[in-house]
Amino acid sequence: MNRVDREFFLYGGISVLAGTLLALQWVWGAFVLSLLFLSLFLRKSPRIFFCCFLIFLSYLNGLYQQNSRFSILSPDQTNFLITFTNIPSIDGNRFSSPVDTGGESVALTYYLSSLSEKELFSSISPGTSCTVSGELMAPNGSGNPNLFDYKKYLYQQKIYWTLKVDSFSTCVPANSWSDKLVQVRSEGLKLIASGFPPEAVGITQALLFGETGEIAEETMEAYRALGVVHLLAISGLHVGLISACVFFLLLRAGLRKERAGWVVIVFLLGYMVLTGAAPSVVRASSMLIVILLGQKAFLGIKTLDSLNIIFSVMVFYDPFLLFHAGFQLSFFVSFSLVLSSNRILSSSSTLLQAFKVTYVSQVASLPFILHHFFKFSMIGFVTNLLYVPLYSLVILPAAFILYAVTIMGIHLPFAMDLYQSLLGWTDRFSLFLASFPFSTLILGRPHAIVTGGYFGIIWVGFMLMEKGRQIKSAVILVLFISLHLMWNTFRPYGEISFIDVGQGDSILIDLPFNQGTYLIDTGGNLMFPQEEWEERKKTFSTGKDIVVPYLKSKGIGSIDKLILTHGDLDHVGGAVDVLEGMKVKEVWISPGSAQKEVMEEVMLAAKGSEVREAKMGDEWQAGESSFSILSPDDAVYEGNDDSLVIYAHIGGMKWLFTGDLEESGERKMIRRYNVEADVLKVGHHGSASSTSVEFLETVDPKVAIISAGKDNRFGHPHPDVVARLEKGGVIIYNTADDGAVTYRFWRGSGTFSAHRP
Repeated sequence: MNRVDREFFLYGGISVLAGTLLALQWVWGAFVLSLLFLSLFLRKSPRIFFCCFLIFLSYLNGLYQQNSRFSILSPDQTNFLITFTNIPSIDGNRFSSPVDTGGESVALTYYLSSLSEKELFSSISPGTSCTVSGELMAPNGSGNPNLFDYKKYLYQQKIYWTLKVDSFSTCVPANSWSDKLVQVRSEGLKLIASGFPPEAVGITQALLFGETGEIAEETMEAYRALGVVHLLAISGLHVGLISACVFFLLLRAGLRKERAGWVVIVFLLGYMVLTGAAPSVVRASSMLIVILLGQKAFLGIKTLDSLNIIFSVMVFYDPFLLFHAGFQLSFFVSFSLVLSSNRILSSSSTLLQAFKVTYVSQVASLPFILHHFFKFSMIGFVTNLLYVPLYSLVILPAAFILYAVTIMGIHLPFAMDLYQSLLGWTDRFSLFLASFPFSTLILGRPHAIVTGGYFGIIWVGFMLMEKGRQIKSAVILVLFISLHLMWNTFRPYGEISFIDVGQGDSILIDLPFNQGTYLIDTGGNLMFPQEEWEERKKTFSTGKDIVVPYLKSKGIGSIDKLILTHGDLDHVGGAVDVLEGMKVKEVWISPGSAQKEVMEEVMLAAKGSEVREAKMGDEWQAGESSFSILSPDDAVYEGNDDSLVIYAHIGGMKWLFTGDLEESGERKMIRRYNVEADVLKVGHHGSASSTSVEFLETVDPKVAIISAGKDNRFGHPHPDVVARLEKGGVIIYNTADDGAVTYRFWRGSGTFSAHRP
């Protein structure tokens, strides 16, 4: 094929991307469309009509697929005949799986009642059909900006309901060939779980079957910090190595080259199913299949052509794949590597080639990594040079060999011990490297304009690399990242965010020009005693799963003051995760509250911070903002009425943060101070024991913010409190309904906004 034919597939892929994005997300669609037409104009390409046709076609396809996503199920339906379409997951007492209800998929959840039932349900395999009764429920969306949105995640998979099952009745196993393939995957995972040392199970399952559920969260976080988490997913490198091995073994077995190629194609089709059909596997396997078929048909299809062909086919099949992080990373990094291949291969040194591959991969992934994970691995430029050869040449082959001998029933305890030790050393080394203070750079989720800037810088950088100006390319990138970091640190506006942590409080005060970052409480979830078999490997924590990611999405990696108003779990339950996940300079607590049992772990985690007991009379100034502690006035901790109460002037408004202060504490405080505030954080989540008439008349707020959980078991906020606020003409925000509530201010004025419309 000549250059014009190369452009045929390249422009075709970009046209499909532009048309689909215009249908689903017009801002990025317009951005890609502009770049496409600019390129066509500059290169004087004759493909303009072809591109317009593909843009129009993909636009219609995107609209059609978007409009065809709706539910046909009735929320009143309670009995279902379901079929398991994937391997069910059992974590503690929670059994879950996507299932088909006869034309529509739902996300099934069932809570196991006993250990024997757990063992029984572990035998359910993909394809099994069961009759169940339960309730359809609308999935919850995220209450906070930038964080994982379960409702959106399910929608992108054409799932619109969660099915909470009360009881199972008859179940019938499956017999179709497609189910058999998924069952082979299921059996393979079980074989690893039973035949490998426990410490090696997670990594081995990830390398061979693309299943990362058994890897410890601590290990996953360390690999993310080192920028090598892609090694735990099946990538193009994996597929290439495995296919080459299969091809070589077939030749050694005496098969002719042409027949061996057909066998590899069939193997790749099966391998996609065996590994869970993740986008990276489908991309890499399909590309190889297209290249092999092209060779057999003498079409001379190259790597870039196959990449564009597979991209177009996958996006046409499911346009919502464009929002999948794995899909984005897999295609854009591959695209960048293919375009840079001439420059990479021109290096005479293998080490230099490896460094260029690492550099291109790291830089190309940067905008996607920041958008989804808010931080970038600085150490990844070095660690990939160590980890990629280690995994590709040692750990991955070892995993395959040990798995193969395990299937054959051969036990190699020494080899298995050596393999386990190697993974253990790698794990500990990863945790050690990840503990370095500057291993990652927290930049937050960039604005669309900044993201566009990153793409522009990457494009310019790769152009400079083609001309041999690698250093200039790196300097431009470092300058842009520095500007991004400086904007995050010294941005001229401030924000006060009432984070949606469910039933609890967590308030972020981020002042402009880096004048101060304060976090009042961390939320927390109640934990109930459970038997050992009921305990889950990955438990939810408001600190780890909401507060820390929310702060990082704002580009915040350091807190000046963590203020824990009092020692109740719904206010301090996430504090340990915050202290472990962020740099915290000072921790302020209510006098005597450290003696509470729930505060023991918090105090241990706060050893690296300055801890002080704050009380009435403490105050500080930060730029134009001022803060005063109004309560408590003694050193004896007695509960809610000893909450730290903070009065502040921020962003042209007077604020009163009351913790869980109750009526008696309110009465005591207003007798001492004539407190007037524009904004009131309603005490004790709107409990009837707080926010008295007398207190409201004294404070006279214009805006009240209630931090409460949706459908909480306490009935917060109490209708009487809401009625009192409404009677006073107060504007009410409730995180249970509104999600996170944010006040963004510039100098002396600002506006409120709620995450949920």
